[in-house]
Amino acid sequence: MSDLKVCLGKKIKRLRESKNYTQEYLSELVGIEQATLSNIERGKSHPTVDTLQKIAASLEVEPYVLYMFEENKSTQSIIDEISNAIKDDEALAKLVYKFFLCVR
Repeated sequence: MSDLKVCLGKKIKRLRESKNYTQEYLSELVGIEQATLSNIERGKSHPTVDTLQKIAASLEVEPYVLYMFEENKSTQSIIDEISNAIKDDEALAKLVYKFFLCVR
């Protein structure tokens, strides 16, 4: 079982639960069997591109969001990661600073 399939399945499940959708309801929206959705959420199978698009639309997210896995990092971990990334990259540091000025 690939890590990608497992991470994708967990993300779909988290998004489904955040909308208070049951597997049965989401599978009806998508037009797939509940067992198929269960297999996707458990990382046992990977959805087709068409199914992935339907899942994303039903969950009201863009398809790429389903592949954004690292969302539970601590604030300090995020700060450390950004600090380390910009420490030796002047262009990246300037870009991050410009973004910061735009959003603060």
